[in-house]
Amino acid sequence: MANKRASIVLVILGWAGILDTIFVLGFNGGINLGTLLPGILGAVMLLWKFKGNYLRQHFPKDHFIWLRRFLRLGTLALLTSFLLIESLLLYNTQDPVPEQVDYLIILGAGLNGDKLSWTLWERVDKGLKILQDHKDMKVVVSGGKGPGEWITEAEAMQRYLVEQGIAKERIIKEERATSTMENFRYTRELLGQQPGYEPTEPVLVITNDFHMFRSKILAKRNGINPVGVPSATPWYLRPNAYLREYFAVVKSLIFDR
Repeated sequence: MANKRASIVLVILGWAGILDTIFVLGFNGGINLGTLLPGILGAVMLLWKFKGNYLRQHFPKDHFIWLRRFLRLGTLALLTSFLLIESLLLYNTQDPVPEQVDYLIILGAGLNGDKLSWTLWERVDKGLKILQDHKDMKVVVSGGKGPGEWITEAEAMQRYLVEQGIAKERIIKEERATSTMENFRYTRELLGQQPGYEPTEPVLVITNDFHMFRSKILAKRNGINPVGVPSATPWYLRPNAYLREYFAVVKSLIFDR
């Protein structure tokens, strides 16, 4: 009975992963690890369900004992780190906002041609409300030009803010970045050119909730004192975004220096 229930769960999860990938691709979620991984994992689950007995028969228990032990330990370490990082993503987003802040950073998140993606619109609209409430605050819009984009993300963000009544003089464009690490590296250079800016002063950082934990780490590595102000993630992207961000956090912890 237990084996039968496990098989049913495996099939449900397998098809759920595949359908999730198809669904997100249909909503123009982009082809990336977060989009494809649920489908890949789902296919592996279905393969194990229908071909598991064959694989077990052709993988003798008395052979490759060291390899099986290594795989078990690796799987345990992977699951442990996944749960830890996902917990940090969920609970390390919103920071108390100081009364006096002079600068705001909005991180880029992709365009459809020259139009803001839904994810990027959430970020910019969040920043717009803050800028409307703080008339003296300046904003750095950070993002270069990626595949399928007609203009830089920074240019698209500036256009939106200006259309909503924000003076162009309050907007600082950073148009070179192609990664989160570069967002903060190049933004730090621009902030350093602003009269009166001090590296120790708090700077608001707007990005999506799932992306905030890694963003604050990379901001600090580049000499910026970040205050997290998360924007919402579209509901249909949340599972994929949090899944992809696990791998992005691991990569940044090791390589983004």
